[in-house]
Amino acid sequence: MSVTQVSRLLPVRNPIITAVRTRTRTPNISRPAVPHFTRAVVLELIKPIYKKKDESIHPREKCRRRLKAIEGETKQVNPYEQILANEFREKIENAKLVAIFHMLPTTEAGLTAARLQLIKLDLRYVKHNNTIMRLAFTGTKHEALLSLYKSTTCTFVGDELAVAKLLKIQKKLSCLVLLGGIVEGRFMSVKDLEHYASLPSLHTLQAQLVSILGTPAQQLSQNLSANQMELSSALSRYADDTKPEGDPKPEGDSEASPSP
Repeated sequence: MSVTQVSRLLPVRNPIITAVRTRTRTPNISRPAVPHFTRAVVLELIKPIYKKKDESIHPREKCRRRLKAIEGETKQVNPYEQILANEFREKIENAKLVAIFHMLPTTEAGLTAARLQLIKLDLRYVKHNNTIMRLAFTGTKHEALLSLYKSTTCTFVGDELAVAKLLKIQKKLSCLVLLGGIVEGRFMSVKDLEHYASLPSLHTLQAQLVSILGTPAQQLSQNLSANQMELSSALSRYADDTKPEGDPKPEGDSEASPSP
């Protein structure tokens, strides 16, 4: 049997590994070499063009704000979240002092230490997510507070008006930053709280008000009585001037005559 016939009977197999000739360096697959201008033009012309899925949709229909608004309108409120929102709103309305803080990144131990400092002022810690805050304040008189609940925040409520102590102790809290508060149903910024703390006590202001209100009445009484006193003194002087010199003295004023 000849060699030609044997080669025809044996199967021919392609090599698994293909050798690549390189002159100076190996080819960079991640950053291939820039092709020649003519070749680049041809590659760009034969590049396939695929139709986008949302090409036929109007840009107005793809607006994220519009889609988010539609999603918010159609989204159902969780009943449990609504209960939590109502309870939180009742705490805010019944508290005399409400302090809203921004929470900085901290450990649980640091937050616990800050809470213990505020518990000394009879301030209770309340924290919910911003969704519950929107449910609690939307459409109420405290809707302006929503501008503070944009990030990680926490709320402290109390029954005592310890504003001066709160401002003094919040300087020592490294993980909490005071944003504002509510004092007796009135929303106040940090500057308003500082001005409120610099005012005297309520009893002192009431005493000053009573004094201010009583001053006009006292001046009026003095003015009315001054004319009467002046008239009385003028009549007394006139009576002394017109009295005759030879008038006998009253019996009470005469001295006892000496005995013979």
